Amino acid sequence: MAEPSGVPEPARDLVGFVAELRRHGVHVGQGRTIEFCRAATLVEPRDLYWSGRLTLIGRAEDLPRYDKAFVTYFARLPEQAESRNEQEEAYPGGPSDLVSGEDDSAEEEGLASEVELLAHKDFAELSEAELAKVAALIERLRLRVPPRRVRRWRRAPSGPIDLRRTVRRALRQGGEAVELRRRRRVRKPRRLILLLDVSHSMRDYARSLLVFAHSALRGRHPMEVFCFGTRLTRLTRVLSTSSVETALAAAADRVLDWDGGTRIGPSLKTFLDTFGRAGPARGAIVVLCSDGLEQGDPAVLGTQMERLSKLAYRIIWLNPLKGGLDYQPLARGMRAALPHIDVFSSGHNFASLEHLAEVLSEAGGSRSGDRPRRNLD
Repeated sequence: MAEPSGVPEPARDLVGFVAELRRHGVHVGQGRTIEFCRAATLVEPRDLYWSGRLTLIGRAEDLPRYDKAFVTYFARLPEQAESRNEQEEAYPGGPSDLVSGEDDSAEEEGLASEVELLAHKDFAELSEAELAKVAALIERLRLRVPPRRVRRWRRAPSGPIDLRRTVRRALRQGGEAVELRRRRRVRKPRRLILLLDVSHSMRDYARSLLVFAHSALRGRHPMEVFCFGTRLTRLTRVLSTSSVETALAAAADRVLDWDGGTRIGPSLKTFLDTFGRAGPARGAIVVLCSDGLEQGDPAVLGTQMERLSKLAYRIIWLNPLKGGLDYQPLARGMRAALPHIDVFSSGHNFASLEHLAEVLSEAGGSRSGDRPRRNLD
């Protein structure tokens, strides 16, 4: 089909790339296509690869197909040569080196671009320069938290019959129910709560997780952010500034127990006593980021996790130690918390945070009474 003559050339190129991506077996919907086109207008040409990577790809297994489609498509556009050269200088070994028409084995080896390598590298192993690049990736993450149904109803063209309004209408028509009135539940955004461990044992991960919290706060869903070491500190307002560096500096000044001890149980008790039954924790999705190395009584942590499980809609625990292949949850605090966790993941690198974003987008399903645990890694 011929492209409409009124469509600008850059837009045709972007939509054409989406079509190329589909030919490589990647499912891309209209919503992701629109997000990609919008993102492409906000970045430099050298960042086009990242824009597509973050907006078009929702599954890790599609990344090799994306890299191959990117090089295959843009190699055919002469006007993209300068942009590709800039990208090669900025990201050596990037997507433009992935495809070699002469050597299929070299093509497979080249599929892991620098972006992909950074995405799977542990936060604790990143240099300062790499942390800055990963922070830019995290800032572009957008969380989609499913809405929740409340008790209120509203009129709707379809749905369950609204008996009261139907009878009332029938009485006005001589008792004949000629027209059935219907209704549906009102849906509101579900609250997301982040509880971040900033103790000494989490010092290599605290910065990246706070950047993640700063990015998440820019979503449309209601959200609260807290951190803890030996005490609980609310950071929602502090992290709501537009600049991530300003937000991190303000958070470091606000948190008095940064890089100190770990008392998860007492901190969680403070959270539940203050923000629990009548507060934002009820019906929320709670993401707790900690290595579980509790220095206090693990029984206290177990009791508070049980309280939280009765209030929250979902409990997701991110433990960076779980990124290790031989990790076992042997710490007393972690063992006490596990029975009350819905999803247990790592959160040790950018790829695991991407998986978390996918799990959050699917968190609106039915909740089983036995709280089955899911592993993302």
